Amino acid sequence: MKLNNNLINNFKEVNYQLKTIHKPLKNIGTKKIRQELDIKIMKKLSDEELIKIRKKGDIIGVDGSKNKKGNLHPHYLVAISALAKSMDLIKEPISLYEVFSPLIDKLNSEKAKEKEENIMTELEAEVAIQSIQKYNPYIIMMDGSLMTYSIKCYEKWKELKRKCIENNILLIGIIEEIKTKEMGQVLKSKDIDIGDDVYDKEVLFGSLNEGEYINIIPQKSKKIKEDIDCCFLRTSSDPSVIAMDFLSIQKENMQQLCDIVYTLTPKNSRGIPIWLDIVDKEVKITDEMMNALIDTYIDKDLSNLFIKAKRDERSL
Repeated sequence: MKLNNNLINNFKEVNYQLKTIHKPLKNIGTKKIRQELDIKIMKKLSDEELIKIRKKGDIIGVDGSKNKKGNLHPHYLVAISALAKSMDLIKEPISLYEVFSPLIDKLNSEKAKEKEENIMTELEAEVAIQSIQKYNPYIIMMDGSLMTYSIKCYEKWKELKRKCIENNILLIGIIEEIKTKEMGQVLKSKDIDIGDDVYDKEVLFGSLNEGEYINIIPQKSKKIKEDIDCCFLRTSSDPSVIAMDFLSIQKENMQQLCDIVYTLTPKNSRGIPIWLDIVDKEVKITDEMMNALIDTYIDKDLSNLFIKAKRDERSL
């Protein structure tokens, strides 16, 4: 396919629209926004400090993954996995799996997608709970917002939260793609109006220096009801921030948790603790594994009828 003027003009128009959206925020400026923030400083922990923390218990990373094979809804299978892995490599990781097809459950497209997400969050919560029972860690680090578990698997969330509190285990959720709009409320209370439809990632992009964080939880936030607090952190040279959810009752540990996340994050990275990247890599069910499982355990005629996509046979 060759580039043509119509396509180029479309991209130019999108660029103009994005500039228009960003203009009010740009006019306010980073300096003005920083003046209104209660910015705190993180530090890289020394080896001795890390050893002291590790003596209190394991640091467990938890993540989930999905691999989908097949055609359009409902003719497909989804293999869903969850993994809890200790930074103490001697200890065996805990993993759970479930295979789902909307064809079997007779669900429409919307309900099927919702069930996939619910299964994964429930598996993640369950491996986290099992890691408490098996390893009694000091910190459990979930990949994603803690609110996700409250919304998608409430009973498991209540159990996980209760066990963490009872066993003095620090529970956090690391959020890479921030989709909240909390900063608008905060700045509006300081007579800075950025509008109601600006995402926190846009407001905070470049507003924090590496090693800085802020603790913000507006009164209207849904997280308050679930006793969840939140920080925005810049943990690497990347100008984007990440977020860290934690239990409000454990707020006295906020500084230490931010320091640990900062310490576990490489400087020249996108800002996520490296242990979660390791867990993310290990939890994935690869395409090769998925194909092998289907070829071995699903009858070929059933696979051809229900799962195999015609596009797989394309030769060009």
